[in-house]
Amino acid sequence: MFVVLCDLDDSAALWLDSRFRELGQTSVLVTSGLLSFARRRSQWIGRDGTRATVDLGDAGVIDEPALVVNRLLSPPTAAWQWAQPGERDYAGAELTAFTLSWLAALPGAVRNRPTPTCLAGPSPHPLHAAVVAHRAGLDVPDAEPGVGSSTLWLLEAAVRSAAPAARVDHLVVLDGRIVDAGGVERRVGARMPEGFPAGIARFADAVGASEGLIGIDVVVAEGRWWFAGMTPLPDLMLAGDALVQDLIALDARVVTR
Repeated sequence: MFVVLCDLDDSAALWLDSRFRELGQTSVLVTSGLLSFARRRSQWIGRDGTRATVDLGDAGVIDEPALVVNRLLSPPTAAWQWAQPGERDYAGAELTAFTLSWLAALPGAVRNRPTPTCLAGPSPHPLHAAVVAHRAGLDVPDAEPGVGSSTLWLLEAAVRSAAPAARVDHLVVLDGRIVDAGGVERRVGARMPEGFPAGIARFADAVGASEGLIGIDVVVAEGRWWFAGMTPLPDLMLAGDALVQDLIALDARVVTR
């Protein structure tokens, strides 16, 4: 059983849930809005482990799913949006804490488990990500943080470093492995340098995504693949059915353990 957690406007997550269903898989799409109006939320923490249940009414009950794909950036606070500010802020904090604890403790495989700073999983500051990428052996451009776009300065620096022949692409990385690496090479028209996949695996491990689903931006030119940023919300549709099949295989391994 798959559970896809996302915000309502996450078209990539909606596509993934649709593909699971088209391929005969049992999949439950859970948006932050649906979670906001859950009939019941409960969690037990004891010596024998942690158990949690979320009752979504007609949408079903989530207790022990085999595989969760978590793309939930927002806590389930829609039900409190018209409350008084003090009550709304208190409820928001409580629901954020519950969601983080619930996703961290769910049995089975969760891609991605939340971090204290991002419900959707590992999301280091771009400067931290650049340092980690460099230490992992990836090419990282010289850049001055804050110069150019406030969020895309690393990508802009990589494009400048790669010169006019630069090609920008996006890697979908599952558990430290580039999904459909051959397809990526066909898109950019260049082979990955020796050691690049291993560098990506080291990077994923260092940012806490060795069991995660992340996206990495790259700029390719003249045989070099420049690291240009990461996100906990990869463009799933870019990896296509290669990703869907990898997730189905992962689900099968979890179920047979």
